[in-house]
Amino acid sequence: MKSYLVPKISALLCLMAMWLMAQSDLAITVTNQNLGLVHEMRQIDLKKGLNDYLLTDIPQQIDATSVLIESLKKSFLVLEQNYEYDLINVDKVLAKSIDQQIWVVDPAVGKISGTLLASNGRYLMLLDEQQQLQIIPRNDKQKVLLKNYASQQDQFITRPTLVWKVKAEKSGSHEVGLTYLTRGLNWHADYVGKLNPDDSQLQLACWVTINNTSGKVYKNARLKLMAGELNLVKKSFRRTAVLEEYMVAKTTRKPQFEEKAFFEYHLYTLQRRTTLLNNQVKQIQLFPETEVTVQKKFVVTSYDPNKVAVKIAFKNSKQNNLGIPFPAGKARLYKEDQQDLEFIGEDLIKHTPKDEEILLNVGKAFDIVSERNVLKRERPSNQTEKLTIEYKIRNHKKQDVVVEVIEYVPSYREVELLTSSLKPVETKANYFKFQLKVKANDESRLQMKYFLQ
Repeated sequence: MKSYLVPKISALLCLMAMWLMAQSDLAITVTNQNLGLVHEMRQIDLKKGLNDYLLTDIPQQIDATSVLIESLKKSFLVLEQNYEYDLINVDKVLAKSIDQQIWVVDPAVGKISGTLLASNGRYLMLLDEQQQLQIIPRNDKQKVLLKNYASQQDQFITRPTLVWKVKAEKSGSHEVGLTYLTRGLNWHADYVGKLNPDDSQLQLACWVTINNTSGKVYKNARLKLMAGELNLVKKSFRRTAVLEEYMVAKTTRKPQFEEKAFFEYHLYTLQRRTTLLNNQVKQIQLFPETEVTVQKKFVVTSYDPNKVAVKIAFKNSKQNNLGIPFPAGKARLYKEDQQDLEFIGEDLIKHTPKDEEILLNVGKAFDIVSERNVLKRERPSNQTEKLTIEYKIRNHKKQDVVVEVIEYVPSYREVELLTSSLKPVETKANYFKFQLKVKANDESRLQMKYFLQ
């Protein structure tokens, strides 16, 4: 038994060594715009002079026009490159077998041979040995045999291939650096948080979700994630036709990703190698769970005055156990009801720099009711207008609340706040903001008058 296993293990080790030599290093940078940059080192065997070299194991969605080829020892030169992506399938094989002899084996009609004249998804049309025209409906029990197909010169390829015309200075193994862009690599952030009982603290963690549909396996790769909005020319690429994780235990582990600013974007580098399988969704923790101080806000705006939005706000600062650039992603919030955990809402986070506020729109308040009424509209002239606005806020909760009222005004007009029953906490070119206190099971009103010209 031992003597039998030794050659098997040796052959396996030899194959692994050859694979590692052919593809010794692999690095991927994934953007959140369905685009990835791949850099790999390969060993290729060439003979001296001109070579036709077929480079396989490339993504199906590669942008062949982006390929950068580097001969690390300046020992060869690529004169021409073709991207062969006409992959084999049944319809293409039949289309290229027109005027060739075929055999059709069908349970309904038996075995028929003849010259194929035409084919489509429904019928085969052939001229049999008696010079009769046969129109045979296609079905899933039918077999079609093609004679001497392997000897035909115009063959299909079974996987995408780069075909290089290479001029080598010497025979042997050559080291090549290969860099290219490919579609089908994408990532986004997923934030999960649990509110404490009084809604003042949030246990927040972040996972990155990486999706590989590029048509290639990236084994033992160095991985970087780029956050930001790159300018891409849409027509420059050829196009071919969640995992949910809640919370991990609180931990003091170091983050798995190291973040740094790069150009006008941010890079997150995984501090270990990983493998991305094709058609795989992989999740890796971006930063461990941390305690964040938050504020719950009730907000009414003139855009939607009959609903009171519930928002969770927090500062992305080092003092608040954060202070890192937040990549764009979805944030899901939970809260405990005794021993059960309940989902309370979700919102999208945009790319957010450090020391900026993050505001999550969780949902609408059930027990707080809002009304907005235009009490008076005056037109001193054709170009001017005076509006008297009233907000009524009714609080059916058992606790007092503070409701933020935002009255939006046209930013393209000059606006003057004439009177208001409360002093605004903020005034901008396009809105007035007020904070209205409403006692439990009570109603409060806010009136304002402003002038537009």
